[in-house]
Amino acid sequence: MNKNKSHALYSKQLQITGHQGPIYALDQDERYIYSASSDKFVARWHKTTGEQDQFAIRCTQAPFSLLVLPDHNQLLIGLSDGSLHLIDTAQKVELKYLKAHQSAVFALAANPCLDQRYSADAEGNVLVWDATWNLLLTLPLACGKIRQIAVAPDGTYFVVAGADGYYRKIETTFFNETQQVYAHYEGCTALCLLPNGGILSAGKDAYIRRWSAAGEKQNAFPAHLGTIYQLVQLPNGYYVSASRDKTLKIWSLETDEIGQRLDLQMAGHRHSINALIALADGFVSAGDDKRMIVWHASNAKTP
Repeated sequence: MNKNKSHALYSKQLQITGHQGPIYALDQDERYIYSASSDKFVARWHKTTGEQDQFAIRCTQAPFSLLVLPDHNQLLIGLSDGSLHLIDTAQKVELKYLKAHQSAVFALAANPCLDQRYSADAEGNVLVWDATWNLLLTLPLACGKIRQIAVAPDGTYFVVAGADGYYRKIETTFFNETQQVYAHYEGCTALCLLPNGGILSAGKDAYIRRWSAAGEKQNAFPAHLGTIYQLVQLPNGYYVSASRDKTLKIWSLETDEIGQRLDLQMAGHRHSINALIALADGFVSAGDDKRMIVWHASNAKTP
């Protein structure tokens, strides 16, 4: 595998600083990048310039997860004490305070097809909410910390990554578990749903594994030297992985071959990389070094 092709797929476009602690989560709308940090602030930044907007939410506890709902001008923040804060991003005021979780909220997701929202915590509970934030259902999956909820494009199911090493597929009509796959020793930490219905998973074992829609393993390879915290599909035939080992790696979506490694030598991160979001022409990464980096796609051919 070639670590860095002569023609770089991605290059650093912008570095954004301002937080005083590690950055745990990112999300976005059309104009802004939203970030959550251990400094107990949620802030937002202009995508094009990286400048901070006059929008900053001071939280009582560390925010671990974010969910932006652009069509509703809403931002949901999940905190380390299990509380959820719903913010109006236009008026910059709190709309709701929700205290249904008893432990840290690590994962948030929206299902626009069914107007549902999902939140998940460190004890393995998934809560289902309607569009007006009425609690519809609690799913006690007993799988340990849930780090991610990935929702199918058609809204018919979602998949959760559990600390017990399994990923679980839940259908969204009656919320029955339709699939349970043991994916990673010591914990499944990240998921990426593929257009063909397949799944990419990553875990504390530093492996990436590819699964068919039926849950059959199709590929497995050691991808990093530490826990992989995020997997995100990019719009040009690649996906990116972010790890505790301080590196980002770009992989072919078709072959799983490595296309590029982004590390400190490539003006990357100095510490663990915790969060990723995809942009139209690149992606944003953030981590324990208190920085966000915007990576821009070069005019590279798709794999």
